Amino acid sequence: MAFDKEHFGKVLKEIQRHLEDSETSKLAHWNAEVVYRKRHMFFIGLPATILSIILTWILSSDFQQLANSYPFFKAIAQHIPVFIGLIISLLSGLGTFLNFTELATKHRTAAENLHSLWRDCKNWETDFPDDSLCEKAVQAAQQYRKRLNDINRDAPPIPKWAWKSVEPQKKEGSTSYKIESFESNQ
Repeated sequence: MAFDKEHFGKVLKEIQRHLEDSETSKLAHWNAEVVYRKRHMFFIGLPATILSIILTWILSSDFQQLANSYPFFKAIAQHIPVFIGLIISLLSGLGTFLNFTELATKHRTAAENLHSLWRDCKNWETDFPDDSLCEKAVQAAQQYRKRLNDINRDAPPIPKWAWKSVEPQKKEGSTSYKIESFESNQ
């Protein structure tokens, strides 16, 4: 295998593809993590917690005394705990079935691993500034390729709506550094 300037150029192109892949995928995974975490928190966890507090209050002796004071309210108060208990059970079952927490954790892990790879690709020119270390550059590129394949194999699929969030995140500057924009302006 010829470790020359031409080969080094091919290795550099592969690293640039890994940089783009890892940047795009990590942003989509981070977006998915945030959405799934919020879905669990606001649609399952928070309502279940609030309803549990209300159910506890309804079953307390203070509420029972209040219910005994008003005959109409007493009839309704007997059925409310069953209804609230049913809703709490449904929310708990949905939480287990939909498993937003585990899904969010998997997306976060994938995003963190992709971010680590992205940083390695981003710093490629520091480690391999020219073709004098071409053989080591090839080995590093092969290692990066394996890491990317392993991350993608273990990561959950990225929903379409998360892919759509990537370009707006890039435009906001989520993966750019001030020093890079400063250098490009000079």
